[in-house]
Amino acid sequence: MYSLRSACLLFPLFLSALAKPAASVSSVETRGFSDLISNLESSLEAVGYLAQGITQDVTLLVSALRDVQDGKIDPVTTLEEALGSLGNVRNASDVGLIGVAIDVVTNGLAPKNILDLVKGLTNEPLNSMNNDNSEEPSSPIFPKKASDDAPYSLSEEELRKTIYIPDEFQYGANGKRPVLLIPGTANAAGTTYYFNYEKLLSESDFADPVWINIPGNTLADIQVTAEYIAYAINYISGISQDTKIGVIAWSQGSIDVQWTLKYWPSTRDSVDDFLVISGEFHGSLSAEPCLVQNPLCTPAIRQQGYDSNLIKTLLAEDGDSAYVPTTSVYSGIDELVAPQVGPNASARLKDVRGVGVTNTQIQLACPGLPAGSLYTHDPMLFNPLVYALFVDALTHEGPADLSRIDLDTVCNQVLAPGLVLTDLLGTEVEVYVYNVIDFMSFGYMGSSEEPPIKDYARISS
Repeated sequence: MYSLRSACLLFPLFLSALAKPAASVSSVETRGFSDLISNLESSLEAVGYLAQGITQDVTLLVSALRDVQDGKIDPVTTLEEALGSLGNVRNASDVGLIGVAIDVVTNGLAPKNILDLVKGLTNEPLNSMNNDNSEEPSSPIFPKKASDDAPYSLSEEELRKTIYIPDEFQYGANGKRPVLLIPGTANAAGTTYYFNYEKLLSESDFADPVWINIPGNTLADIQVTAEYIAYAINYISGISQDTKIGVIAWSQGSIDVQWTLKYWPSTRDSVDDFLVISGEFHGSLSAEPCLVQNPLCTPAIRQQGYDSNLIKTLLAEDGDSAYVPTTSVYSGIDELVAPQVGPNASARLKDVRGVGVTNTQIQLACPGLPAGSLYTHDPMLFNPLVYALFVDALTHEGPADLSRIDLDTVCNQVLAPGLVLTDLLGTEVEVYVYNVIDFMSFGYMGSSEEPPIKDYARISS
């Protein structure tokens, strides 16, 4: 259901065995490649007696990383090679996330300059959750912007400081519409989008990216995550001449935003486009990492299950229909969200409110062509058809219209125009290699129970 589902089965064993958790990789300003390998190696002895298979997987990953460092693995040099290498990466549901990380490295998708490649991870401000946002919105949005908004359990200071506004942000001027980027489970927005939508949108003449870094890397209660998003939507609009903004959400972010739009109705007046990558509005039937109690079976992971109380509550009262113009794009071979094909695909939304919805499975739009080929859950972040549809939505009224897309051109592209091989590799390494290491260090030590539904939602459901 998200890029680190398999890790949640593996890393509780590491964390419980380590006397002192290592510092988070993403919180360290500069870190040598050897240090990262040593971080993995130091975990092996501690957990070796717990799980032979896990120890073996981590040993293989360490060996592969050292082979990269020593020049024993030839990196891919062309987009065509990269696409072929993606096809050699095994399914995470079969081999686990460490197995996928091994495949990424051994198939040349993690070149020798891996540290430079993911410099966004070591750029601490990018993922800052303590930002100084002194600009006041045009009208008050706290404690409520509208009387029927759900109440906040967090303070305005807590909500506002997680919003990251780049220095180049133009506050709705010069025809650049603000676009708020929402991360997925166990990911910080700054690094998730560093090699894709931060670059694509900042270099465009129609969009201006900002993002929100959720405390706890969105592992905690989705209902609380929605509070950060609700505030951020109205805040960014309110400091940008009340411009209606776009919102891009990946993976779990789709649920987070849909919950926000349902229970903070004022946000619907601030959003003109909801753009979804690898969404899971209906949860997932994929094997859950919460079959047994463990420290990393987090609230957010439980809430994403197909039969969770949160999903049932979200979908009630036409919550399976869009609240604002919505463009949802997904892959039929998504290895983490299921089902993701046919009319019951988890990423699909209905349109009972008549606001406009486009649901696009890339394999049906680009059958047998590069843009509709080997893109699974995470590679959708650099898929050319996804970006073409988002551009169309952001530059027209309503959701994207597939008939306006030059499919002869777009379907034969490997990457969204504006991205290069380095961006593909950066996204892959960030998601599959660095996030494994970072997640091991970060962890989640709260309750693994599904949180109760908030009073405001129980009343409506």
